[in-house]
Amino acid sequence: MLDPDSELSPRYQSVTTTPDWYQTNIPCQVGCPAHTDVATYIGLISQARFDEAYLLNRKANIVPGVLGRTCARPCEPVCRRNKVDGKPISICWLKRASADHREYRHHAERPPVTKDKKVAVIGGGSAGLACARDLRELGYPVTMYEQYPVAGGVMINGIPVWRLPRDVTREECDEYMADLGVEVKYNTRVGRDVQLTDLLKEYDAVYIGAGCYIPNPMTGPDNKVVKGADLYGVEDGIRLLDKTNFGEPAFIGKRVAIIGAGFTAMDCCRTAIRFGAEKVYVMYRRSEEEQPADEYEVDEAKFEGVEFQYLVSQTEVLSKDGVHASGVRFVRNKLGDPDASGRRRPIPVPGTEFEIEVDSVIPCFGQYSDTTWLQAEELGLEVNKWGVPLIDVETWMTSHPGLFAGGDYTQGARNLISAVGDGRDAAGAINRYLGGQDLPAEPAEEIELPDYRRGMVDNYESIPHQLIPSLPLSERYSHTRETETGYSPQEAVVQARRCLQCQLNIMIDPSICILCSGCVDICPYDCISMEGLSRVVKGDPMHQGTNTWEGGADMIIDEEKCIRCGLCVVRCPTDAISMVQFEVSSPNSRWSVSKIPMLNV
Repeated sequence: MLDPDSELSPRYQSVTTTPDWYQTNIPCQVGCPAHTDVATYIGLISQARFDEAYLLNRKANIVPGVLGRTCARPCEPVCRRNKVDGKPISICWLKRASADHREYRHHAERPPVTKDKKVAVIGGGSAGLACARDLRELGYPVTMYEQYPVAGGVMINGIPVWRLPRDVTREECDEYMADLGVEVKYNTRVGRDVQLTDLLKEYDAVYIGAGCYIPNPMTGPDNKVVKGADLYGVEDGIRLLDKTNFGEPAFIGKRVAIIGAGFTAMDCCRTAIRFGAEKVYVMYRRSEEEQPADEYEVDEAKFEGVEFQYLVSQTEVLSKDGVHASGVRFVRNKLGDPDASGRRRPIPVPGTEFEIEVDSVIPCFGQYSDTTWLQAEELGLEVNKWGVPLIDVETWMTSHPGLFAGGDYTQGARNLISAVGDGRDAAGAINRYLGGQDLPAEPAEEIELPDYRRGMVDNYESIPHQLIPSLPLSERYSHTRETETGYSPQEAVVQARRCLQCQLNIMIDPSICILCSGCVDICPYDCISMEGLSRVVKGDPMHQGTNTWEGGADMIIDEEKCIRCGLCVVRCPTDAISMVQFEVSSPNSRWSVSKIPMLNV
């Protein structure tokens, strides 16, 4: 057979595959900062193996029950299922299902202390918990300093109880650390009760994971603090949530304006509804498409009666008596060129000012880190213009030997899962600094799955996406009752079956392929094609010598389109096609694709 494409220009580049290629071919795991083995735990849930799925999650991301309710879900926008029916796998909500429906609590076994060097962790939030857990498993004695009476950081002072019940945080933060043998000094604030310099003398390494809790001021279009920002009734969002979460007195009026449209703003507007507000506005300076909040959370807020107004900027908080807030003056915006964040800059439109009548104003403008306790001059720390320590991006260490930092404290306010990833990376760096060795990696393997025929026995491709069940609107007016009720075990199993299992790959044995094109014909998504040899720029050993061939072809598989149905495996008359499961574990298990057979179909 002559090459039918010999007169066409090259279209593909062939390279030798490496474990790195296989890893990047699992987009959800790439998108997760903790590199959670998503495909495997979803596969376990599809078989109702909730306990195994929970433990696999906890190994990677420390607090599965918390993240299953609150994660920012960076894995879901990149999920390949989006290309099938426009909806991702419910990765976050299925994580919660693994926690909700496990049979046992799974208290962690306490690792023995095998190292003679001690580590202190400042802050019991996501980064601190992750760093402390990994260091304990490496054999280090770890002491954590936490200013609150409980661990969890923003999980307990920034996320409302109606989203995250405190029995979940208690089990996965406080009890988990106790099981592991982490000594936690609660109600102990570094800089007040103990000094950083003293910790550096007492411990061989210190990790700062103190979070990011100081609210940015409420500024107007001129970047100056607006008039009236100090009136009674104006309360920064992160501080309001801290009060309501710990049962402290907090004022939420009948008419409330939330300034901003991020995660904190969504929690504040829905909390205001639960505290009896009759009218709640969310006012945002850019367009709806550019708001940072998750679309699902925005939809839920609207369902609960929150009114959103876009392209508006606050210019003044109004008062009738000079003491209490009585309203806010705004100006309408148009969008200009992109600013440093990559989003289009809001530009005020003169003559479009208007006012709304409110008695509570809750600015949610983000947070920055408290650096007043660092003793930077005494320690000779290199800091940025905000006083935050500069760190080596490879070692997570500051300019002071033995002092490490990470999480939102150095990276700015982000989300829980990013801080978890930072803390785990820092633990590995601290271990190496103290003379320890990384836990060895396991070599990548390709395991063939015999008789793979999922597409013939499972209707997974046609299963619709289901939103997580929640309380009806009439039952949501409680600050302590969880709004989302979660998938039932049966619903979780069905939703998990939607997963395409991207750790699986089609392999074609060229030595027995007869180029019959049967696989091309049967593929439901046209992801297999036959291309003439001239269409491929040869960059791997398999193609050596093919330049002299008079005919031949390359079989091309588009991994982005493949749904792993296995119909091509069944159709191939020479058994040249097989389904292969990729398995690997990096040093310290920071990136693992488990050696657990997920599908036997």
